[in-house]
Amino acid sequence: MKKNMMRLVLCLCCLVWLPSSGIAKASEKQAEMAFLPFTINSAKDMSYLREGMREMLISRLSAEAGIAVVDKAKVDAALKASGGSLAADKVAEFTKKVGADYLMYGSVTALGGGMSFDAKVYSTAKNESETFYATATSEGEVMSAIDSLSWDVAAGVFGKKRPAKYAAVRADEPAASPYETAHPDRTYMKSGGNYGGASSKWIDGGQRFVKASNVDLALEAMAVGDVDGDGILDVVMADRQYVTAYHLNNNRLNEFAKTKLPARYKIHAVNVADLNNNGKSEIYVSAADTSTPGSWGLEWNGTELTTLFAQARFYIRPLMVPGFGTILAGQRSGKNAKAIGGPLYSLIQDGDKLVVDEVLPLPETLVIFNFAIGDLDGDSDWEIVVLDEFSKLRVMEPGGKMLWKSQEYYGATKRFVGGENLLNRPTSRDFDELTDGKGEQFLKIWVPSRIIIKDMDQDGIDDVILNKNASTLTTVVREVQTFPYGTAMGLKWNGLGLEEIWQTKRIDGYVVDYELESQHHKTEDGEDRLYVGVVTQGGVMNMLSGDTSTLLIYPFKAKTEEDSK
Repeated sequence: MKKNMMRLVLCLCCLVWLPSSGIAKASEKQAEMAFLPFTINSAKDMSYLREGMREMLISRLSAEAGIAVVDKAKVDAALKASGGSLAADKVAEFTKKVGADYLMYGSVTALGGGMSFDAKVYSTAKNESETFYATATSEGEVMSAIDSLSWDVAAGVFGKKRPAKYAAVRADEPAASPYETAHPDRTYMKSGGNYGGASSKWIDGGQRFVKASNVDLALEAMAVGDVDGDGILDVVMADRQYVTAYHLNNNRLNEFAKTKLPARYKIHAVNVADLNNNGKSEIYVSAADTSTPGSWGLEWNGTELTTLFAQARFYIRPLMVPGFGTILAGQRSGKNAKAIGGPLYSLIQDGDKLVVDEVLPLPETLVIFNFAIGDLDGDSDWEIVVLDEFSKLRVMEPGGKMLWKSQEYYGATKRFVGGENLLNRPTSRDFDELTDGKGEQFLKIWVPSRIIIKDMDQDGIDDVILNKNASTLTTVVREVQTFPYGTAMGLKWNGLGLEEIWQTKRIDGYVVDYELESQHHKTEDGEDRLYVGVVTQGGVMNMLSGDTSTLLIYPFKAKTEEDSK
């Protein structure tokens, strides 16, 4: 019933907004705009909105901006001739093919009961696309969100005066209607574990999470930090080959820097840290071909990202190590042509190269991406939290003795290093890659999700934050897995093992990476934010080929039992 009512409302609104007052004089040449159906990113069927969005935007922009609309049948026929989808690099060619001055395209993303509308308008005159964004916290706000979006386009592209009731939000003001949904579920520690005399506390998140605007990339890794040194956190996202830095303004991701790695390398991890103490966070990019690491260090120079070092033969990440502080850690390719192996090193920069400073006192069984270090039980001795090759969580002593292993699966991703080397592949038809080939160089080594260790509830005991992606298959058959949804969660040591103490609601899409604000920025009054990078779940009616990614922001605040009374 609710869906049928929504369809009816969309139809009535399209009729009400038939173009009238915005029709240009006959003597004036109207700008012609073509409209593609919007891509729908949603776990539930919202196909009714795909065509409804196009109809509403056509009627509104005809009236508000006085444009002429390219016949939909002509646009649809051209889209069909292009194979039913349109790659980003074909937008200019497609716009000219249908005889338009402008092309509007975009997506609708539904998460947690809210919706975001991400639109782009390509201009043939400027040969570039301009991005627009609107949000609705519920289906009841869809109409006002589309009104706002259409006036953004009319004002931004065509210079039309916006009515006062559709006034734009200034960049220095908080967004009037951020895309927010119910806050993550919270489960509290049943064990009441009070270690080291600390009072019992829990994570008291805000009532909502916020969704940022979508970006057109297949997210491989992300990080947050003050890249440009202005005191405000920036967001860094990477796909297979590009690293892009964004300002986050009013929940909009606005690109301000971008760099491309050589085609032979694939990015599998991105981190930021101000290790040279100059007030700006460097970007550390770990990348590799099928057998050799080739990592980059990047830094903002005021106008662009410059290279600190390139193609370093280490897998790299900033790492907190007791007794060393936060250093740049590295690991080389393993022996016998394995992708990763051997000791972990503290690295320093010598000119434009990375060199070994010291060998770190860590077990050589560790892979640089699969562990983090913290004090889980408050005894001032540190433990190592590890995600093993089977996506099981382990807790180890510094010497390598295992203290606990999970039954649940955590941290599974699609990222890997290494890969099949056809020159070394056995020719036997009886060869079983899953058993006989274990440890061979052509097998992938999977890069798990980030493990964050932080005393979130300020009780003197470190908590563990990581994710759980729901897989369509077992964790063994990684090559053909998909991750339709996931969650982020916090765990705490209860004396015997790690216990889940909070968990976000289900996030429809592939949870790729996440970062805590307080890891890179001083927070006020214990407030913190968890930034979660997600590849959205597209529907079967995607008009634009390629993946879409977004950012979810969860607020947290430490709270004592006394505070809740």
